[in-house]
Amino acid sequence: MKLFNIVQPTRVYFGQKDVQQTAVIRRMVTDLMVPTEVVVCPTERDPKDGLALSSRNVYLGTRRREIATVLYRSLSAAEALYRNGESYDRETLLGAARRVAEEVRATQDELPEEKRALFEVDYISLADPETMMEVDQVDTEKGAVLSGAIKMLPVEKPAEDEDVGFGGGPAVRLIDNIILKPKTEYSKE
Repeated sequence: MKLFNIVQPTRVYFGQKDVQQTAVIRRMVTDLMVPTEVVVCPTERDPKDGLALSSRNVYLGTRRREIATVLYRSLSAAEALYRNGESYDRETLLGAARRVAEEVRATQDELPEEKRALFEVDYISLADPETMMEVDQVDTEKGAVLSGAIKMLPVEKPAEDEDVGFGGGPAVRLIDNIILKPKTEYSKE
């Protein structure tokens, strides 16, 4: 708020990737009647596999980079159910997302240490787009936010010349989200 008072911007730009931050900023601007437009820019993604672009990705290396798409694929599975009108309830949507993550984790667990890339799911969430409070059912007139975080664990047994990522490949926490639009907006696409 101090920065907004000093600069007095006409508009500010935030990335959708940090969806919780954008919800807080929007609420602050509304509640305090700040004459600033909050513009949320879509998450930039790798065109090949959809991984959200982030400065953290340099820490992944080749092996973990390939598996890091699991979060986006998980959220996309839930989004597909919503877009197709198959489900609007939390249990079904998040269940679909968790199944994708569990299947990828199970596949990785079966691989030998020198081939696998392990991760832990921190959270997968379904929340109101304005308050970020968890919801049991998507209000199809407002939509919702599917979000999540995973922690890519360090490579267990790297090959001698393997790219494990910048800094030796420490554990990396990745976040992502997908906005479930109001159902009427999907019919316009």
